[in-house]
Amino acid sequence: MLKAIAFEGKTIALREAKSGDEEMVNAFFDRMGGESRAVFNRGEYNRKGLLKFCQKGDATRKYWLLVDGNEMLGYVFFLDWNMKIPTLGVAVRDDLRGRRLGRSLCEAAIEKAKQSRKGGIMLTTHPANARAQTLYESLGFRCFGIARNCVELFYILNFKDETK
Repeated sequence: MLKAIAFEGKTIALREAKSGDEEMVNAFFDRMGGESRAVFNRGEYNRKGLLKFCQKGDATRKYWLLVDGNEMLGYVFFLDWNMKIPTLGVAVRDDLRGRRLGRSLCEAAIEKAKQSRKGGIMLTTHPANARAQTLYESLGFRCFGIARNCVELFYILNFKDETK
């Protein structure tokens, strides 16, 4: 388990994704509303990546699921984990937004990256995803504009900046 997270009077597990999680993962993505699919799971990219990881693993990626019993409430992941500055992604079930789960997932991921001596974290987000932008900026990420070759905003959290 990566971390235990307090949520609505109980403790839920943030644990590594594994083989056997596929049904739970599919249920999570099946529940996504249109806005979430548009800003987070275009072309089923994130669902496919997580399912592939559950089936085969991948040393260049890390996925942690926020699980309550047999139900996935959200997840956080890193792509390019083998790089000095990996790429972060996070999603929370639509009906649970606004309850600080996204913040808890990001904080756990940031802590893990620091413990692993990463230089920082980067991410992109859809320009219409104002809620995510507010969260990332409150955690210290800086927006550098539109990412090259796509229409997403590019953010970096540089761990060296935190020592200033």
